[in-house]
Amino acid sequence: MSIHVERTGGPPDLPSSLSRFVVHYLGGRSLDDQKEEEAKLGKFPDFACYRDLVLIEMKHLEDEQNERINEAYKSRVPADEKPMHFGTRRIDLSAFNNGKEIASVILSKLARTIETHLRKANQQFEDYRKRNPRKNSLSICILLNSKIDEFSPDVVMYAVHRKMQPNESGIRFPHIDAILYFSEKHVQRLPDGRLAFAIVQVVGVPAERQRWKREVIEHLMQRWSEFRTGSTAVIGNPDQFVSIEDVPPTMKRHEAWKLDYRRNPYLRSKTNQQLKVHFHRCIGRNSLTLLIGAWAKPPQEEAMDHMRDFGDAVEEINHRGIDLRQLDSRDLTMEERATAYSGLPKELIDILSGKIP
Repeated sequence: MSIHVERTGGPPDLPSSLSRFVVHYLGGRSLDDQKEEEAKLGKFPDFACYRDLVLIEMKHLEDEQNERINEAYKSRVPADEKPMHFGTRRIDLSAFNNGKEIASVILSKLARTIETHLRKANQQFEDYRKRNPRKNSLSICILLNSKIDEFSPDVVMYAVHRKMQPNESGIRFPHIDAILYFSEKHVQRLPDGRLAFAIVQVVGVPAERQRWKREVIEHLMQRWSEFRTGSTAVIGNPDQFVSIEDVPPTMKRHEAWKLDYRRNPYLRSKTNQQLKVHFHRCIGRNSLTLLIGAWAKPPQEEAMDHMRDFGDAVEEINHRGIDLRQLDSRDLTMEERATAYSGLPKELIDILSGKIP
């Protein structure tokens, strides 16, 4: 069952939180504090812990992905399959004949962003270890996300697994032992009712063969969970997370209406056909104000209520992914048309029914 989760005050500052966690809870040190000295020698990660046994590099996923995804979608969806809708909505790619191809392209674009971060982290670990060699060492790249919806846990897990798998040339990022993904943009409701943030753990092939490395990685993950939530991490389903909605301090009226509907989707219980009749009823009521005719215009407050009802209907239609062409008024039965247009002036009914051009 889908849940609605809101957050006020904006996304958390995860980089600052991780810095406090490493320094105060793990007893590590920030190499950025010696940035000038370290930078003269070469690249370096963000933190060193346990007498340099564990190196940590954090990468913050903060670049919006909407434009890249829309470009990939719009340039590949077949013209005769392009959906018609009001406003914005999530698109079900499986509805297209080439949906798998489009999904693959989008995943590749998101994965390239992650690959760029991993490539930089790999170089940072390598350069630092050349200057500070150790017989035993563990290098962890931590990906942080506090606001980007598209980097869902299942997408990140899929992308990281692909990038960490050995290929013909060997291991792609040999200096990264493990990748942890901490997202506070995505939550999942646990069986006991609590909400849990997303944590993804991917251990590289070399580290899988060394038990002590796996234990340190697990320890770090559990300590982070305790630090941020007060509880240890539990096993969840990577494809059942929902995005937290960040609510700004001020909103335009139509945006506030949309948020109110997401909080209380009262049309959810209607069948698609009932929703269709309701949609045309909303169109009819709004036409009293928007179309020129001899009938009396409703008071402003009533007109605003009609506009809000129409917006709620559009929100529900977009939630279900219904194409507007499936809502043609000509497909209504006589009884449905009577329900939709009940109480409207006859001249307006004739216009809505197509009798008057």
